[in-house]
Amino acid sequence: MKGSVSPKRLSIFCEGPTEQQFCSQVLQSHLFPKGEGIIHTLATGKMNFRHVHGISNYLPLKRFICNRLKGQSGGELRFTTMIDLYGLRIDFPGKKNSKRNPNNPTPYVLALEDAFGKDINDSRFIPYLQLHEFETMLFADVDLFAEEFEKCDKAINSHKKVVTQFPTIEHIDDGPPTAPSKRICREIPTYQGRKTTAGVQIAKLIGVKKIRAACPHFDQWLTRLETLEWGDV
Repeated sequence: MKGSVSPKRLSIFCEGPTEQQFCSQVLQSHLFPKGEGIIHTLATGKMNFRHVHGISNYLPLKRFICNRLKGQSGGELRFTTMIDLYGLRIDFPGKKNSKRNPNNPTPYVLALEDAFGKDINDSRFIPYLQLHEFETMLFADVDLFAEEFEKCDKAINSHKKVVTQFPTIEHIDDGPPTAPSKRICREIPTYQGRKTTAGVQIAKLIGVKKIRAACPHFDQWLTRLETLEWGDV
């Protein structure tokens, strides 16, 4: 229709289907509550039969992102990522020259995001790395696991003890056995097959307000998305 305004379009390159569902089911309504924008998600992980998981080497990821950026134009379009810091390969921008301090991981992730953004080199692109993976956010209110899993009181109590051991829940990861998802699966084995359903539903029940209060780096990213200037750049 003449004079109509094109909806804002935010394309999010996601680690996998769990992040895609979180963006579609939780972030869509938060960022565009009046339907003034659309979130489009793209899975960037490597394929394993019918599943998408993890990030392989950086160059295929860069090629995938850059091809998408080159193929789309318009002032109503922006791009970002929701990729786990956990498990990034050594060839990821900034990784060789940066060192993670488990007690203060924020400078490390900011350095990698900065190097990532410079390497993609597009003003429409906002790099974001999740500290450390999607499941981090579920520790914002572990009581809500009871809404999706039966007889999990022991697991909830175990998760509560984990939360008290760190300055913020974004610090929960000091090696492969202790990543947030590994901790959850160890206590609730059936979570492994229900990440995209139960995991996302728990995040939805927790709510964006509580998640961002518990996850400073996630809050920083969300604030940037909320205050984006739309139009030609």
